[in-house]
Amino acid sequence: MVNWSLINSTGRKLSSSKIRKSIVSFMTKHHPCSVVSSIEKKYNAYKIHLMNGLCLIFDADGHYVKTN
Repeated sequence: MVNWSLINSTGRKLSSSKIRKSIVSFMTKHHPCSVVSSIEKKYNAYKIHLMNGLCLIFDADGHYVKTN
């Protein structure tokens, strides 16, 4: 995916591997054959752009929020 480092979230530190596992788990279950075209880290969210045109949004803790 990307080189994830330690991420601060609402005053506490989260392991980047926990967030990555959450996102990868969601992707594997709900979009198993999709190809990621880009990942944007916003202040409080991650935007995962897929080659099929979907954009998945996850919160700062790596939990799925919505699809655009």
